[in-house]
Amino acid sequence: MIQKTKYLDNIQTIVGHNGAIYDIIYQDGFLFTSSADKFVAQWDVTTGQQTNFSIKSDFSVYNIDYSPTSNLLVLGNNRGEIHVIDLAKKEEIKLIQHHKSAVFSVKYCSKNNQFYTADKDGVFCAWDGNTLDLLITLPFACGKIREISLNEDESHLVLCGQDGVVRVLETNFFNVVYSFKAHEDGLNCALFDNENLYTGGKDAYIRKWNWRDEKRLLNIPAHNFAVYDLAFLDNKTKIVSVSFDKSIKLWNAEDLSIIEKIEFRQGGHRHVVNRIAKIDENMFATISDDRKIKVWKLR
Repeated sequence: MIQKTKYLDNIQTIVGHNGAIYDIIYQDGFLFTSSADKFVAQWDVTTGQQTNFSIKSDFSVYNIDYSPTSNLLVLGNNRGEIHVIDLAKKEEIKLIQHHKSAVFSVKYCSKNNQFYTADKDGVFCAWDGNTLDLLITLPFACGKIREISLNEDESHLVLCGQDGVVRVLETNFFNVVYSFKAHEDGLNCALFDNENLYTGGKDAYIRKWNWRDEKRLLNIPAHNFAVYDLAFLDNKTKIVSVSFDKSIKLWNAEDLSIIEKIEFRQGGHRHVVNRIAKIDENMFATISDDRKIKVWKLR
């Protein structure tokens, strides 16, 4: 029997993938997902139905992002390849073979019209959003970069590396302007809030920093195992986290006090929860190794 929740309602459970789901993004009423079944699929958020758009890859796609400027979907796979898909034409327009290891991070920057990618070996690349030409390659030797996170005006980005160090780069010339140790066992995700930065680590902690002062403001043992993703809700007053421990948690952003915990018995996921896609200020979707997409709404 599913236990009643106080603040979050599961309004949609979408089934269709035949393997663990690795990444999810939201765009204009649709969710895009990538899975261990080697498919990238598109889903209607309102109906939960799969559209007629899908991509079959020869290798698992770990990360995806979208450019509204060019209507391009960019996919990074476990062989280090980057596939660029024109959504209007529904065809691949470029295959980039530059990374030497699995691509774990893809992020589009609208300010510069650039794509950023990063891999298992700690190599970061920037690509022109129009020509898809390589602009820069930076090897950081930080281990796997699980996420690239941009701040609000896209003037800075954070690389979330396996060595647990926060590396803040400015997005004009990609110089490292701030660097500090955030987590002992690896940095998995980061979320900007102006001068503040929230980080989630393999050590199961969520920490709040003033990233310009490199000062830690809050230190919360948030989950039983690694924190995999973070997202804001309700005009940045709340934060959602997901974890290797299979749970979803809702937090007060100001002091990181817990509001609600969602596990399988509350209608949550049966296995590891990998990523979050924010839909609007009151809705988000989560994905899991249980092959399900769950859409949640804040009451």
